Amino acid sequence: ARPIRVDQIIPDLTLEGGAVMRCDTARALGLWAQDFLRPGTAMLPGAPRVTSLQLGTTYDCRGRIGTGEAQPKVSEHAFGNAIDIAAFVMDNGEVLTVEPRVDTGDITEGFQMAMQKAGCLFFTTVLGPGSNAAHDNHLHFDVAVRNGGWRLCE
Repeated sequence: ARPIRVDQIIPDLTLEGGAVMRCDTARALGLWAQDFLRPGTAMLPGAPRVTSLQLGTTYDCRGRIGTGEAQPKVSEHAFGNAIDIAAFVMDNGEVLTVEPRVDTGDITEGFQMAMQKAGCLFFTTVLGPGSNAAHDNHLHFDVAVRNGGWRLCE
C-alpha cells in the first residue's frame, strides 16, 4: 500500500530516525499529535513543548509478538500500519520514557495514560504498559481493519 518515510509528523515534531508507514498510519499519528499530544505536554509542569518522539518498531516484516502461537499472525508493523512510541522528548531536554507507572499518582503517570487512551480515538489498536509485558516500554498504535469497527484499547 505504498508506505512512505516520515521524518516530521506535524510542524516541529520529528520522529527520531524517521519511520516508514502507510499514509493512514501517518494521518492518525499526526491528528493524535496535533489534537492531544501537543496540548497534553503543555499541561505538564513548566509547559514544555514536545519536539520529537523516540520510536520503537516501525515498518518491520515479522509476526506478532507475545501471541504464543507456533506460527503467529503477521504483525501490523509488516504492513506499515503500526508505530511504537518509546519516549517523548521535550524542548527543555526532558525525556519522558514510556514505562509502567502504576498508581504513582503523579502528573507523568496521568500524561502517559492520557496519551495512551487518546490514541484509541485515532487508532484501532492501542497497547502499552498494562496491556502485556511485551508492551511495557512503549505505546503501540496501529490501524488494523477489524469487522464492525471494533477497537482494541488496552
